This record gives sequence, C-alpha cells and structure tokens, in this order.
Amino acid sequence: MSDSQLSVSAVLAALPSSDLGRSEAFYTALLGKPVDDRPMPVLAQWRWGDFVLQVVEDAGRAGGGLLTLLVPDMAAAVAGIRDRRLPASFDAGTVVAQVAVLTDPDGNQITLVEAR
Repeated sequence: MSDSQLSVSAVLAALPSSDLGRSEAFYTALLGKPVDDRPMPVLAQWRWGDFVLQVVEDAGRAGGGLLTLLVPDMAAAVAGIRDRRLPASFDAGTVVAQVAVLTDPDGNQITLVEAR
C-alpha cells in the first residue's frame, strides 16, 4: 500500500429509508434473518462476517439507493425469495451471470448476481 492510499478496514453499505420499521420487515424477509443490531434508533444492521448492510431512516434520500448482493446459488436465492412472497423480477441472465432484481418499499433497487 502506498502512503497516499486510504487504509480501509471495512465497508458498510447503507440504504436510506422513509420508514425504518417497514424497511426492517422487508429486509428481514428478503435476507431470511432478523436484524443483527440497532446501534442507533434510526439504524438497523445485518451482518455477514465483515460485511454489513445498514438501513438508515432518511426520508429525504429514500428511494435512490442501489445494492448488489453476490449469491453463490441463484436458484436457492430465488426459491427463498419466492417462499417469502417478495415481488422480484428474475432473469436467466447471460453467459456471465444470472440476475434477480427487487425493489424495496422506498424504491431502492436490490440486485442479486450469481457469477458463472
């Protein structure tokens, strides 16, 4: 690492929400697991090791977020999403990837990708 390179120990993805309770219910259903912690009243977090998804109550920014989740098995991910009755668009994809797209209640876009 050069002296001018920023030293980063973790990256947290954050999506804005106009209603944290509604968003928490959506992401709990999407991810198939409850929120891991709420370090502040306006913030919910889901963790996978060093990876963190934050949903933050910020009505002024809600609806413009983008989140991409890489999944190891798209068929299993799609089956779980369908079992949880979430609306999603699934595309068989191209030679390089399979893609599934969902929109949360605020309009933030979530894309699932399985690289081939």
